[in-house]
Amino acid sequence: MLRAFRVAAGVALGAATLVSLPCSALAAPPVSPGDPVPGAADPGAARGWSVWQSDGTAWLAAAPGDSPPDGSVIGWRFSVAPDGTAGEPPGGELPSFQAVCGKDTAASGHKRVVLAVDFGEARSDAYPGERPPAEPAATCVAGAESATTARLLASVARVRVNTGGDVVAVDDYPGREKGGSALGTAAPAAASEGGVPVTLIAGGAGVLALLGGGALVATRRRTTVKTGR
Repeated sequence: MLRAFRVAAGVALGAATLVSLPCSALAAPPVSPGDPVPGAADPGAARGWSVWQSDGTAWLAAAPGDSPPDGSVIGWRFSVAPDGTAGEPPGGELPSFQAVCGKDTAASGHKRVVLAVDFGEARSDAYPGERPPAEPAATCVAGAESATTARLLASVARVRVNTGGDVVAVDDYPGREKGGSALGTAAPAAASEGGVPVTLIAGGAGVLALLGGGALVATRRRTTVKTGR
């Protein structure tokens, strides 16, 4: 009698546990190794780098060729960008110009800009098999007054751009992006007041010196032949 009671109690407890399970757990099919992970981006989705500028309250879409004024806050983000959209803005709180650049000064003819770089989310933005680098802290960047958002980025990171000027990789991320050319930040050669490059003037002076030296040697040789010395 006691054994029959224990069996009945066990059956009743199992039935109660089964009833308490949510319907979704009962109806969910098993996940196969090849099935997409819930919340992960489509492996074939378009991805890319986009640039944004803060208006103090939100990120607004910008362009690599824009030249932000002194005091701007610029953000770069790698993310999924479906249907040719700009993608996602940088995550986290908006950086404060005063907090990041408040103690820095810019030389004459230069500007200060806060630069934030977001490599995106590993789960929703990265290509399958890749992991984004650690996100660096927002930094204060000084550049020429005419410097573009892409040039400002290139002053603190390795940047590659395509023929259209769009950034395709920052510090070699994403790793599968092998195209584009390096965007340098070298200043143009200095020029004289007359507009002739200093390097050209120096080269011309060197040529004249060589010609003058050659003429002097030839004159001495002719003098030696005539005098028989």
